[in-house]
Amino acid sequence: MKRLLLYDKNMNQLGAAADATDIERQRRVNSDYTLSFVVPMSSDDYNIAQIKGHVKDDRSQYYVINDRSRKREGVKRMVQFDCMHVMFKLADFKFPYASYIEEAFGVNIATLLNSISAATNGKFSFSVDDKFDLQDIKDFGRGNCLQALNYVVEKYGCEVEPDNFVIHLKKQIGMDRGFQARIRKNIINVNFKDSSRALVTRMFSQMKDGLTFIGLNASNLTQEEYDLLNAVPGAIVGGIIKVNYLISPYAGYWSNTTNSYYDGEIINQEIEDPLELLKSTRKALREQEVPAIEVPLNVADLHKIDREEPEIFLGDTIRMFDSEMQINDISARVMEIKEYPYDPGKQPDITLANYFLRDYDDIIADLDKAKQIVTDIISGGKVRTSAFENFAAQAVHDINNSKSEVIYDPRGIVLQSKVDPNDQVVLSSAGLYITLDGGQTAEAALTAAGLVAEKVVGVLGNFITIEIGSGSNVFKSDQQGIYLGNQSFGSAPFRVNMAGELVATEADITGMIHATGGSFSGDITAYGTITGGTLIGATIKTANGGTRVELSSSGNLVGAYLDNSNYNIIVPNYNGSPAYVLVVGGGQKGSLSASGNGVTLFSLGTAFISASSDIELNANGNVVVPNWSRVYGAGNIQSLQQALDNKVSASYVDSNFATNMAFDQSTRNLKLYSMSGSLLATVNIP
Repeated sequence: MKRLLLYDKNMNQLGAAADATDIERQRRVNSDYTLSFVVPMSSDDYNIAQIKGHVKDDRSQYYVINDRSRKREGVKRMVQFDCMHVMFKLADFKFPYASYIEEAFGVNIATLLNSISAATNGKFSFSVDDKFDLQDIKDFGRGNCLQALNYVVEKYGCEVEPDNFVIHLKKQIGMDRGFQARIRKNIINVNFKDSSRALVTRMFSQMKDGLTFIGLNASNLTQEEYDLLNAVPGAIVGGIIKVNYLISPYAGYWSNTTNSYYDGEIINQEIEDPLELLKSTRKALREQEVPAIEVPLNVADLHKIDREEPEIFLGDTIRMFDSEMQINDISARVMEIKEYPYDPGKQPDITLANYFLRDYDDIIADLDKAKQIVTDIISGGKVRTSAFENFAAQAVHDINNSKSEVIYDPRGIVLQSKVDPNDQVVLSSAGLYITLDGGQTAEAALTAAGLVAEKVVGVLGNFITIEIGSGSNVFKSDQQGIYLGNQSFGSAPFRVNMAGELVATEADITGMIHATGGSFSGDITAYGTITGGTLIGATIKTANGGTRVELSSSGNLVGAYLDNSNYNIIVPNYNGSPAYVLVVGGGQKGSLSASGNGVTLFSLGTAFISASSDIELNANGNVVVPNWSRVYGAGNIQSLQQALDNKVSASYVDSNFATNMAFDQSTRNLKLYSMSGSLLATVNIP
């Protein structure tokens, strides 16, 4: 592409910037991505180029026209257009409150990037080109989408490579393409600076509320870190880290008669996890354990005239050779490129460094400086003047409007209220105290002996260990949990671990208990009503002994007891089927059971069926008895069989029943005869 192309705010092409000169593009890792150009005010290009319009460069990247600077030099009237890459339009999208994350654990980077993309209605998308570890997230989504992206970059340690509205995230952009910068070949100008001002060989650290990683298991250290700390007496005791610092492997090289170590410290109030603090300390030490190298380099871009020559890309690692400047095969990354893509006579200026501060925060502050006071006044090791002026102006305003004044008296430094002189904060070498009566009494005091206050209001932080008392009469809280009554968590009679699992020897609870499960041993006494649920494997009695109803898990029995010798029980398996068993005097007297043939009522003694009215036997089939000899009338005098036998015997019939008769007309007598012919009776009929 020979010329810059101009587009309107809707990205409709308007034409080419034919009269554009001094076209300069500046890119920096995780920072500036700008383009500027100059046109005459008399040119048509000036009338075409619009504020919030767009330009497209030779890399097919779009930039937003943000600023126009007009200047006159005699009769010449020129205007400079300053543009930023379209990626920074993310600052124009407010991150929605509904997507704000107060706290989450083990979050994938894609989850946060997808929420940013959704906040832009899909206009921006993200490509994660490397694998990033899951991270714990806190307070994500305040402000705009560029701030949200910056949070992701800092949290996951990414580097950003935008391709218009598709933003690539990598662990490190660029690569080693074999580019070499050599004197008398392509080096035009070079400045070589190495600085040990920020050299650190022992890095201390603190997190929220002044806590450290003291108390972590030493297994969290690398082998190199462990060996270096273990060489320090008391640094690791019983496999536990007892110090809040890491030592550089280069400490021995840099040590001298004055300094055994070059100490540094990081304090990050956003970190609450000791393990995360250890990782942050490790990273900070690696960045500062060698002298910082910065090499502004002006090289001939041979790629412009010979396409076989390697091209320099942002983030690439290159090698430098200039023995006269004591640059002997030094490798460093291209952290910044200022190039002139449309002017073959101008060579790019590159800045090489072994470490550069990321400063999207600075860019966000610049974009948003009308809305907030800039707090990050350092950018790439240089003081950002405008930010410093804003900061200083705010500081002066705060001091002038303060409601306190500073007094030096024999007690020490006194902060005294302008509203009430009796309200004071007194600071001396012995400690600090707060008074409301001019120093007569102290409302609160802090000395080497400890803190004294009537009450402490607020959150008391994230301590490694809290201990009250001594010996077995102790309350302790540490990374294992909360426990009382013993110095050891596992032996304490009362303890709660971090998973919420409670162990207690005795509890008197007056309120409600809500549980999803549990187990009991020993006696349980309940007053009131037990409602709902399922009881399995229990014995339930209406009384502990004597007359009672009992459901027993032993034998799976249900029984009604007069006493332990006289009772009725339901047995689940009685000769292969459930049965109702009756026990009197300790012995079984009968049962009622069922089988495939029907229902059996069995008595080991006499079975009595009694009714105050009739007894009816009603069957669709037969009523069966073993034989009629087993059926007796009242008094057991004669069986039914005996009665039947007597009714039908021949002698009985012969002597008692008339089978023939004869009538004598002369005498008018009716004579009755038996079967054998014997005269049984004579009846005269008149």
